[in-house]
Amino acid sequence: MPDIHLRFHNDMLVLSSPIDVTLARQGIDVERDRQYLNLMEPDVITDALRLENMAGAQCLVATTVDLTQARLAHVRMDGDAKRLAHEAVQIAAQLKPQHILAEIGPCGLPLDVSSKASLNENRKQYADAARALDDEPIDALFLNGFTNLGDLKCALMGVGQITAKPVFASVSIGEAPLEPAPKAAVGTAPADKVLENMPSSSFFGGFELADAPGGSTASYRRTPLSPELWDEAVAVMQDLGAAVIGFETAEPAFKATAYAERARKITDRPLLAQLRVTADPQTKPKAPLKPLEDILEYTPDTMAPAAIKLYGAGVQFLRATGNATPSYTGALAATVHGLDVHKS
Repeated sequence: MPDIHLRFHNDMLVLSSPIDVTLARQGIDVERDRQYLNLMEPDVITDALRLENMAGAQCLVATTVDLTQARLAHVRMDGDAKRLAHEAVQIAAQLKPQHILAEIGPCGLPLDVSSKASLNENRKQYADAARALDDEPIDALFLNGFTNLGDLKCALMGVGQITAKPVFASVSIGEAPLEPAPKAAVGTAPADKVLENMPSSSFFGGFELADAPGGSTASYRRTPLSPELWDEAVAVMQDLGAAVIGFETAEPAFKATAYAERARKITDRPLLAQLRVTADPQTKPKAPLKPLEDILEYTPDTMAPAAIKLYGAGVQFLRATGNATPSYTGALAATVHGLDVHKS
C-alpha cells in the first residue's frame, strides 16, 4: 500500500463518504448495529464500501468510528476494540483501495478540563483506540467529528502517545446546525427525542445529558464548533501533530471556501474539507448552474463547483458527509481527478 506521506501536497484525493445512509436504506439501525455488522455481517459493510470505491474514492474510511471504549460500551461491546478494528480494516483492505483511513470519533465522555483525572480518562479513550489499530495495515488515523477543543486536544495527545502513523484531524464547524440524519435514514428518533426519552444514567455513565458536553453522538452532530474558534482549532491541530487539518461544515460552499482560506494563512499542512449533505437522500434534485454564493445546499450537481473552489483555496482532501451517497463521492472524484494540489 502506498505511503500516504508521499502524496501530501501532491495529488488531489477524495475520501469515501459515511456508509450510514446506504445501510439505512436496507432497514439497518445504524447507530445500534454498525459494529455488529463488522463481525456478523461483513458482506453488508463490504458492499457499501465497494460502492464508494467504485465511485472513485482513493481513500476508504474504515468503519471504526465507534472504537473508543465509551462508545463501544453504549452498544455493549466494550472489550472488543481490537477484534473490531481488525475486522473493519480487513473489510476495507480486501477492496484494495489506494489508501485506508481508520476513523475514530469523539468518545462522548463528559470532560472537565480543570480535572487531571478527567483529562487522563479522555486521553486514555483515544490511546486505547489507537492501540487497537496500531498493527493494522492502515495509512492514517482519522480523528473526526470533534466540536470541543478540549476533547480534540485529548484525542490528539492520546493517539500521539501510541502511533507514529499520520493523523488526520477534523472539527465540525459553522453557524448552521449539523442536523442528525432523518429518521428514515438512520432508523432512530431525532436527536431531541433521543435525549428527551433516554434515562440520564444510560449513556456513558450517570449524568444529565443536557448538562454533559458531548454526552451523545447526537449532540456532536447538532452543535458545531463556533466559526470564531476555527483559527484556534487549526493552531491546536498543528501544534499537537496532526498531519492533515480538516473541517466539516453544512454551511454554503462560499463559507467552506472561506474556512479553507483562513486555515491556509495559519498552516502549511494539507487541508481536508468535508461538505455535509442535509438534502433528503431519497431525492437527487437536478440543480441549475449557480454562482458559488448561491449554492446553499449540497447535491451531486453542486459538489462540482464547490470542489473547484476548495481546490483553488488549497484543499487537498475532499469528502461528502451527512446524507451523502456514493453519487456525491463520484461527483467529487470526477471533478478533481488527475489534478495536483493547487499551490499559490
